[in-house]
Amino acid sequence: MGVFSSLSSVVQSTGKTVISGGLDALEFIGKKTMDVIAEGDPGFKKTKGLMSRNNTLSQVLREAKEQEELQAAEEDESPDSQKKVVAHYGMLFDEFQGLSHLEALEILSRESESKVKSVLTTLSGDELRQLRGELDDIKDSFSLVEFDDEDVDEQKDEDGSEFEKELVTALEGLSVSTTVDKLSKACKNTCSQISHMTQTEREGGESEKKTPAVEEIHAAAIRSLAELTARSIELFHKLAEKILLSGDATDASVLSQLTVVLCKELSLLSKKFTSCLTTVGSNEKGDVLNPLITGVFLEASNSASYIQDAFQLLMPVLEISHIQRRTDSTEQ
Repeated sequence: MGVFSSLSSVVQSTGKTVISGGLDALEFIGKKTMDVIAEGDPGFKKTKGLMSRNNTLSQVLREAKEQEELQAAEEDESPDSQKKVVAHYGMLFDEFQGLSHLEALEILSRESESKVKSVLTTLSGDELRQLRGELDDIKDSFSLVEFDDEDVDEQKDEDGSEFEKELVTALEGLSVSTTVDKLSKACKNTCSQISHMTQTEREGGESEKKTPAVEEIHAAAIRSLAELTARSIELFHKLAEKILLSGDATDASVLSQLTVVLCKELSLLSKKFTSCLTTVGSNEKGDVLNPLITGVFLEASNSASYIQDAFQLLMPVLEISHIQRRTDSTEQ
């Protein structure tokens, strides 16, 4: 009998149910969250109180969003003369359904992790050592390839087409297919917006177009970062679903490279926005301009961290997929 022969019964009762179990969890715990995706309702009024998990990324972001909502309400009550264009990252991330997809990804990851643990508790001796070794190999593959954002050239990819090519190339190495249309569109729209704002400033008095205020540029930057991050997490959520459903082998190093591509693009766009801020705000005082520039870099860094965390959530998904594949091969 093969090393994995004794896994058959336990995987049939646990591992094979990761899809149905995961979907059951989505239906039971997050049904209304998924309804938000289907209905396009970014308000999440129906989902409050459904997720009681502590110390998850989605919970942290949800609490931040709720604080921003209170802050926004206070801003609305201020006199018109004191109102400024303000962008709240958490609210925008929610608006682009980032929280929905993040919560769904966390559920699939947690369900997969539970199934992996169930399988491991049934094994001993050589069987356990071999499986642990194979799972360790998967874990090792989840080490991100580091990149130096100082090497990111802000003159590169003026229209977002290079980003689209890099995304498609990265995804070609996966056994499952998915679309990058939303990510690509968001990036191209952002590049177009930056180009428009920069061009308006260059034309100066020769143009009838009004030069955007630095607060407007900052707000556009935060909105773009929130959208790109939400679309990235949506991509990881969809990949997790397809990996579990297909049962095909998935190379974690390809997912790692995909994560690097996404993080590099965030770094690139943040540099473009801050350059635009510096140019347009050349006559602004430092105490006005510097916090805006710092804010863009801070949210870009946070966004990269959220994407890397979402990448790590895929690890249990690949582990249970691997166990299922090995079990199926011993049954044939």
